[in-house]
Amino acid sequence: MQMVKRIIGGFFLLILFLWLFAPKQELYYLLEKSLKKNDIIISNERLKDTWFGLNIENADIYVKGAKMAHVDELKFNIFFFYNTLMLKGVTTNEAMHNVAPKVIDESLVKYSILNPLHIELNGLGSFGTMEGKVALLNKEVKVLFPVAKDIKAFRKFLKKDETGVWQYETTY
Repeated sequence: MQMVKRIIGGFFLLILFLWLFAPKQELYYLLEKSLKKNDIIISNERLKDTWFGLNIENADIYVKGAKMAHVDELKFNIFFFYNTLMLKGVTTNEAMHNVAPKVIDESLVKYSILNPLHIELNGLGSFGTMEGKVALLNKEVKVLFPVAKDIKAFRKFLKKDETGVWQYETTY
């Protein structure tokens, strides 16, 4: 019985050490490589490996060679059952101001094993507040703007539902 306890304890200790000391920066570079296939480049970033994730500061995002946005801070928190991505200080390029929000102060993306087919989205910015979900199985995205402020730039992409809340729906 003592041997079984030691084997199980050793297994969980091994998993914990693999998680804490995983090469998170290498995983980021792998993500960056896959984004490059779609002509999306993240540059000028500073990476900081933490115990539970990865922090990225001062990143510029380019799509097909054109600068789309600057992100002050991205925080990836990687847990086994609950993963988060926090974006802070996203400023879109002036050329994008007529189709996208000017500033996203804070945005939180959550994925949980308890609801593995959905990703939750929450945000706050020049557009007001937003709440949304990504249905992975149906490949649907639905974003609600319950407190809409400055949405005139991208209002053409939104619809008003029966309760008067602006929403964005699309499939991918």
